[in-house]
Amino acid sequence: MAKFIFRFKTVLQHRCNIEQQRQRELAQVLHAQMILMDQLRTMQETIRQSKQQLGAGLLGKVDLESISRFTRYSAYVTERGRQIVVKLAELDKRIQQVRARLLEATKQRKAMELLRDKHYQQWLGEENRRQNIEMDEIATQIYMRNQFLETVK
Repeated sequence: MAKFIFRFKTVLQHRCNIEQQRQRELAQVLHAQMILMDQLRTMQETIRQSKQQLGAGLLGKVDLESISRFTRYSAYVTERGRQIVVKLAELDKRIQQVRARLLEATKQRKAMELLRDKHYQQWLGEENRRQNIEMDEIATQIYMRNQFLETVK
């Protein structure tokens, strides 16, 4: 039996490579998003802990220096948090773009796979037809040989 050879194998491989590249891009952007979200959570936790410490420091003798430090730190963390939120919004747009590109690459790959499957089914039908012709030819030859042998006897 002959071997099926897909004419567009290199195109399919190229589209698979593009899809894998898009998957890596998405993974990188999602990783960056995860890092920023972790930073934001850490900052929120430190502010919460600082507020608790500040609240405990307000009992009895009030330390104005610690209140001042907390205020400066709180302002810094708030600004840094705002910057992270802006970066997260930008990353969200980028994630949507990369996902769209990945979706398109996946569609392109699947289209080539469907074409490959269609060509394979056509090739398989042609192979079956050829085999049937060969079997018919062999059966005809056997019949003719048997007929010849019977006439010779």
